[in-house]
Amino acid sequence: MHPSSVTNMKKAIGKIADELKDGMTILDVGGRNINVQDRSYKGLFKNLNPTYYVADINGGGNVTHLMPGEYELPFEDNSIDLIVSGQTLEHVRNPFRSVAEMKRVLKEGSCMILIAPSQGKYHDNPDCWRFMDDSFKAIADEVGLKVVDDWVDLNAPDERSQRWKDHTFIGRK
Repeated sequence: MHPSSVTNMKKAIGKIADELKDGMTILDVGGRNINVQDRSYKGLFKNLNPTYYVADINGGGNVTHLMPGEYELPFEDNSIDLIVSGQTLEHVRNPFRSVAEMKRVLKEGSCMILIAPSQGKYHDNPDCWRFMDDSFKAIADEVGLKVVDDWVDLNAPDERSQRWKDHTFIGRK
C-alpha cells in the first residue's frame, strides 16, 4: 500500500475521531494481504481494541470473512460500526453496488471511509476505475449516503503516492 493511503486514512479517522469508541466493530473491505504486505488499516485502530474484520472476494492472509459473491458481505444488516476500504474499489466492476452493500451492513448513523485512486496507470486485473472529484458524491447520492467529507490528495509528498492522487471519501448512513 502506498504511503498516502495510510496518511489519508489517518486524516479521515481524525475527522470522525469523536465517534470512535473502544471495542467497536470495524470492517475492512478488500484489506487482504498481498504477498507479505499487510493492506489493512488495522494498525491505525489498535488503541480502540476493536473487533476488526477483513472481508475480501479472495482468501488470503488476514482475511477473516470470505465474500460469497462480488457484491455480498457475509454480515447482518446494520451490524458494523465503521467500514474502511482502500485501494479496492478501482478493481470492482460496479462500485455503486459495492458501496450499496457496504451501506447495508453499516449501522444507522455510522460512517464509511473509502480511498481509491483518481489517476494512475493500469496496475492489476481487473483495473476498472479512477475516481474523479465528483465520483464518490455521485455514488453517495445513488445509494443514500450523506457526504461527511471528500477530497483528492494532490500534494502527496512521495513519488509513489503522487501517481495515484488518492480520492478519500467519508460517508454516513
